[in-house]
Order: sequence, then C-alpha cells, then structure tokens
Amino acid sequence: MISAQELDQGMVMLKTIWYALAGSLVMYVIAVPLLLGDTAVNVTVDFYGQLRLLLYAAAGMTLAVSWLARRLLLAANKPPAPSKSRQHPVVQRYTTAMIVTLALVEAIALYGLILFLVGKNPIDLLLLSAMAAVAMIFYFPKKTDLIDLAEKFRRTD
Repeated sequence: MISAQELDQGMVMLKTIWYALAGSLVMYVIAVPLLLGDTAVNVTVDFYGQLRLLLYAAAGMTLAVSWLARRLLLAANKPPAPSKSRQHPVVQRYTTAMIVTLALVEAIALYGLILFLVGKNPIDLLLLSAMAAVAMIFYFPKKTDLIDLAEKFRRTD
C-alpha cells in the first residue's frame, strides 16, 4: 500500500507538472500575440481554410485520444513493477498517464498557436487554448484517483 508521505510527495510533484503546463497555455495566449503579433506568414486563403479545418479536426481527435490514452494507462491490470526510482510504483504509473495525457492536451493549444501564426486570427488561438485549458482542468491530478489506483493494484497482488 502507498504511504501517506509517498502519496503527498507524489501529489506535490503531479500538481507542479500540471501548473507548469497550464501556465504554458497562459503564455501562449498572452506572450505570443505580443511578441509575434506582427510576424507575417504568406499563405493563401484556401490553404489557411484547409489548415484550419484540419487542425480543428485534429484537436477533436487529440482530445478523444487523450481520454483513451489515460484510461488505457490507468486501467492496466498488471501492477507496476518496482524500479530504481524513489517514487512508489503507483505514483510512477499515474505520473506517466498524466504526462502523456497533458502532452496530448497541450498539442491542442499548439494547433491554435500554429493557426495564429499562419492566419493572424486570435480567435483560433483563444478557442483552441480554451479547449486545452478545459481538458487540463478535467485532468487535474486527484488524490482519490491515486488512492483508487493503489487499491486496485493491492487487490491484484
């Protein structure tokens, strides 16, 4: 079973990762328009329209894949093997699932960043960053999830 100290240390690390990635979304929305607002990329209207459609579709698929990846990583029946890490194996499993999930969600905001740089439309940046932010809030690390995962693996020992 996971000790209270290991649980608390794991949660501090998980929340730190989450806050860092959520902070990068804020940086995309605030800093990029200020720093790169006058940078021009010459593309045709047709190309931009097709790219926009493609990236919005990719954002929806990425959101679905992030949900599926998280479920698959956390639903594995085999208990995590002990490693040389000082972290509890359950915390390692949850951390892996969270990093993969948040990286996929972060990609959604990057799609908005690409569209902003190509089309100079701040709405794309804001919409896709907001979509990523909502998903990140949904995937905020929860102590109960970690405890449930530890309980699941304790029962399979």
